[in-house]
Amino acid sequence: MTTLIDTVQPPEDYIGEILNAQALNGRSEAEYVTVYLTGLASRLKATPALYRAFGPWWPTVKTLLINEFGPDVVGDQVAQDVRAIYGLSRPALSIVAAHLYSAERIEFGLIYAPQHELAVHAEADDTEPYIYYCDDDQMEKLIAWKGAVA
Repeated sequence: MTTLIDTVQPPEDYIGEILNAQALNGRSEAEYVTVYLTGLASRLKATPALYRAFGPWWPTVKTLLINEFGPDVVGDQVAQDVRAIYGLSRPALSIVAAHLYSAERIEFGLIYAPQHELAVHAEADDTEPYIYYCDDDQMEKLIAWKGAVA
């Protein structure tokens, strides 16, 4: 049976190249992280369903948001098992990977879709895509409370 750990993720060195070539723009990694998270927090306050675009990267992004702003924006419960699989060695790398993933979802019109089909490694027991569902209870309550896109 295929699990989340069998899914394909971008190599960290590839994400590092994008971070250095496109994301930093003369800023430090800490500055980049703060700017990105500040903008994201603002967008999530307006449209909490946006969290779904991050798919399995959400627990890592949520952890970074909590570390930056406390639990007021996104709550305090994090799927640690998913975060352990979908998180890179530095916050800036994780943000770039999560952003790239969410940008692809947006491009295909799947920004608010809770279901994610993740490619798996060829050597996995089952090569069918792994189905991952965004189901952050705290964010879903915010969505219901705000009457946002469901």
